[in-house]
Amino acid sequence: MAFDYAKAYQQFIDEEMTALSATAWMVPEVGKVRFTGGRDVEISTLSTSGLGSYDATKSDGSAYPSGTVTNAWKTYPLTMDRGVKFALDRTDPNDTGFIVTAENVIREFSRSALVKEQDTYRIQKLYALANADTAHKATHIVSKTLTKANAITEVTSLLQTVRDDAEEMEGYVALVSHKNKSAFLEAATGTYHNISFGNSVSINGVVYENVMMLDDLPCIFLPQSRMKTAISVQNGDGNEGGIVPASDAKNIAVVITHCDAPLAVSKLDSIKQFGPAENQFFDGTSIQARYLYDLFVPEKKLPAIGAIVEA
Repeated sequence: MAFDYAKAYQQFIDEEMTALSATAWMVPEVGKVRFTGGRDVEISTLSTSGLGSYDATKSDGSAYPSGTVTNAWKTYPLTMDRGVKFALDRTDPNDTGFIVTAENVIREFSRSALVKEQDTYRIQKLYALANADTAHKATHIVSKTLTKANAITEVTSLLQTVRDDAEEMEGYVALVSHKNKSAFLEAATGTYHNISFGNSVSINGVVYENVMMLDDLPCIFLPQSRMKTAISVQNGDGNEGGIVPASDAKNIAVVITHCDAPLAVSKLDSIKQFGPAENQFFDGTSIQARYLYDLFVPEKKLPAIGAIVEA
């Protein structure tokens, strides 16, 4: 029976993403997204009608006004179409030896490249969607440099604005650039807010360690390089690939979003491996992978996103 390399590689990628990605919690639960083939996915949006007036004078079954339940599936294309090819020099031609070597390569690729690229893309996409929301942009995109004196006030104020506009009080997550951690550490004493560090928190089933809790808001720290207002997607031709900050990018200090708003979708679209006997280009094994991904936010969830951009 042929070894299922695609299944094994996807498992390696998923394990590393869950362990190291600050945005792994954005992957939607099973059943909310379905793949339809090619680069398209369908996302489910469930909605119901509101209450009507009860009529106690009716006894024919019409006392209760009819309500409606709609589960609409909308098609979205995965815009990020990425690929990579690795060359492994021949060491051991049997499957067992090969998969150990391939696992090391795929895991290192996931840790050092894929996690960073997807975190960077997802955070920038959240910012871009909030910045394009004309109804809320003026109050949901805040230009401010965080300091000991204002860090707590700015974050809690933005959170309250987002809560009021989204009409959802609980379930928010903050992504905070690590360089601003000292501002919160210095401000932790002498405030009526409850701030604690080093917490273990589960967000949508993904457990994070060393999380700061600002009252009831979990704050995940990550490198500033992954929190930029604009990005440049490298094609890998004459460069190292991946995603880098655009020349005009500003630093994002904080992104606040409801945990149900972002829907991060990805799939290992194809995987090919050619062993030394098949590979005509060099004496070794070639691994070729095509990876599709994107992030979506349903329109009604846009008010649940806010950001603080460094002035």
